[in-house]
Amino acid sequence: MHKLTSVFRKTLLTTAMVAGAGLGLSGCVLSPQVVELNETANVPAGELSQPRNALVRVVDQRGMENDLLGYRGGREPENSPLLTKTDLKTSLTNRLRSSLANVGFGNGTGADPVKVQLDVNTFNYQCNEGVMVNECTLDLTFAMTVMNGADTFDKPYSISETRSVVASPAQVYNEEWVNEALDKIWGHIFKDPEFLRALGVR
Repeated sequence: MHKLTSVFRKTLLTTAMVAGAGLGLSGCVLSPQVVELNETANVPAGELSQPRNALVRVVDQRGMENDLLGYRGGREPENSPLLTKTDLKTSLTNRLRSSLANVGFGNGTGADPVKVQLDVNTFNYQCNEGVMVNECTLDLTFAMTVMNGADTFDKPYSISETRSVVASPAQVYNEEWVNEALDKIWGHIFKDPEFLRALGVR
């Protein structure tokens, strides 16, 4: 009887260990997350050399779904996307229009509008694959084109950040990080004297 009880206890212990290991692994199959991008930015106010309107266009060159920013890593990263609440093209279009209004556009006269295009070449969030997520990277590469009469301005802007984490970041963390990175690259653009000069901002 004692021998049977001992065997029974060992069987229960082994079953519990296997179940626990299974739960630990399944916990690293991450769920999708949805973040909201800020559509306004704190850019320096400006004054145009003459009242103008601006035609705005955003082109997503990434060749992926417009609401997809990347993947959260883990054991099945393809099932763990990081998505935007509003598609990337719409969010960046609204942000660009708002920023251009802040530097003086929107009170146009009969003058031809300035054409401003933002190309999204890279907007990629990526965490490592595997049982434990401990590193995430965020890469942004934009290209700004300004067509102002006979003059054309074209320039790339980029940032890349890598962060060590103790676990796959929560939605709030990722939303803050993505928006902070977006603010940084936006600051590079709207504080660039060459870009402002191409717009006709003085």
